[in-house]
Amino acid sequence: MPFRDSAIDHTSTMGINSTLEDPLWYPDSGATHHITNDSNQFFTKQTYHGNEMVKIGNGASIKIKHIGSASFVLPHMNTQVILNNLLHVPDINKNLISVSKFAKDNDVYFEFFS
Repeated sequence: MPFRDSAIDHTSTMGINSTLEDPLWYPDSGATHHITNDSNQFFTKQTYHGNEMVKIGNGASIKIKHIGSASFVLPHMNTQVILNNLLHVPDINKNLISVSKFAKDNDVYFEFFS
């Protein structure tokens, strides 16, 4: 279930160049990093000067503009969580949470049910 809130290999079916903004956060068990297209999500960020790019499901590689950290409150738990090493990728159309990084950074776990 998505969270609501105001070469690095990312294999995902998420496309690029969407005309609609999606404010939700989607857990991605295959993601190696957290990703957002919204530079306003960050409480700290710096320009990314590396050569690595995010690889998406259709094989395209897209540029990383910034790297930093963000946080938000989980609505039903009133608990603040952090997203460390969040990548700002303007051409992605979904906010993705790396399940493994999120669980480690916030000392939580995910349960998936059919």
